[in-house]
Amino acid sequence: MRAALASRKIMTNRIIVMVAMEEEAQFFYPLLDEQVEQESIRGIVKTVRGKLNGISIDVVISGIGAVYAAAAMTAALTSGPADAVISCGCSGAHMPEQRMGDIVIGSRVVPLSAEVVDRHGKSRLAGVRCSMLDEATMGFDADPELLRVATEAAKSVRDEIGSAAHAPRVDVGIVGSSDVWRQSPEVIGQCYTAHKTLCEEMEAHALAQVCRIFGVPFVAIKDVANSEIHPEPIQLDPTHSIVPETCEVGRHAALVTARTLSLLAGGGTNKRPRPTPEASMASRLKVVR
Repeated sequence: MRAALASRKIMTNRIIVMVAMEEEAQFFYPLLDEQVEQESIRGIVKTVRGKLNGISIDVVISGIGAVYAAAAMTAALTSGPADAVISCGCSGAHMPEQRMGDIVIGSRVVPLSAEVVDRHGKSRLAGVRCSMLDEATMGFDADPELLRVATEAAKSVRDEIGSAAHAPRVDVGIVGSSDVWRQSPEVIGQCYTAHKTLCEEMEAHALAQVCRIFGVPFVAIKDVANSEIHPEPIQLDPTHSIVPETCEVGRHAALVTARTLSLLAGGGTNKRPRPTPEASMASRLKVVR
C-alpha cells in the first residue's frame, strides 16, 4: 500500500548527491564552488564537498549496483545529518520515444529484482520487507517537495537547452531499479507494460530504501544514456570499461540536479554555462589530487 506523503519544506544545510561513477560526477563538479575532496570513508568511493547557492553539497560516488549504493548511502548518512538525497545519473530507456540525453524525474522508484517466480515460471514483483511480519514495500515514492522542484528544474533545463539545440524530453514517473541490465527490446517492453517504468538503472532502489530507514527525503533524477529499443551507432554497453566520448552519461541529470538545488536555495534558475567535457575533465583533475 502506498502511504500518502505530505509536502514539507526541504532544509538546505547539507544535501547529498549520489552518483555511481566518476564518469557521472565529472559533469557536476563544474557546477560547484569551493570544492574539497573529503577524507576517505569506508564504503564510499569518493566524496567531494562544495557549495551551490550557499547550500553545502556532498557529491558521493558509490560504485555501480545496489550493494555499493546501499553501503555508500549508509556511510554518508551516518557520517552526519542530511536534509535530502538526490540520486543523479544515467539510465536505460524503457520508452520507444526516448533518446540519449532525455530526462526522467522519478516520482517513484520500483525495485525490479525483488520478485517471485511461481511454479509455472511466471514472475511477479514481491517488494521488499525487513521481516516476515512487515507488509512488502513495492516502491519508494519521491518526497513531494523534491519532486515538485525537480520537475520544475527539468523543464527549465529543457527549455534552456532547446533554445540552442534539440531539447530533451522530460518525463515524470516510475524509475525501475535493479542489478539487471536489460538489452532485449521485448523484455524491456514487457517491463514497461507491466510496471509503467520509464527507464532502468542500478542504484536508486537501494538508495531510496536506505533513505526511508533514515527518514531522509529522496528523489531520483536521471537521463537516458542508451536505448536498446532504438540503439545509437555508439552507446553505453555493459561490456564497456571506458564510457564512449559520445555518451555523456549523467550530463543532463547533473544540470537538472544543480537547478533543483538552486531552486531549493531560493536562487531561481541559476543559469550557469553548461559544462563541456573539457571543463568537466579540468575540474576533475583539480579536485582529484
